[in-house]
Amino acid sequence: MSDKVINLKVITPERVLFEDEAKSFIVKTKGEVGEFAVLADHMPMTASIGIGYLVINLPNGEEKRTTLFGGYCVVSNNNAVIIAEAGERPEDIDFERAEEAKRRAEERLRGEAGIDRNRAEQALYRSIARLELYKNK
Repeated sequence: MSDKVINLKVITPERVLFEDEAKSFIVKTKGEVGEFAVLADHMPMTASIGIGYLVINLPNGEEKRTTLFGGYCVVSNNNAVIIAEAGERPEDIDFERAEEAKRRAEERLRGEAGIDRNRAEQALYRSIARLELYKNK
């Protein structure tokens, strides 16, 4: 197995979620964006990111995870930057609050026709990403 690494930085407007070397990372998002993986020597690319989470494989075999709530990923010359609209680490997530947010979003989507469906769907996707990340920490 190769010892090559990627220098990865994951940032939001509020903070740096991750900045270190990684063996690889996988962006797992819902909707049309889908998921993709990046390893060392990946070809240059720019990709949009939807709502989901990020799995970072560290050189020492550990794994780090964080949610991603929209943004972009830029990869070039074994450097990658993910600029996310927002994101959370597993320790930042309040499981009960995420469960309640999911329940409310599902209720709104089953309810009246006058709701903002896109907003309710986005809330549902964010709560699902939080719950998946929390359960897999």
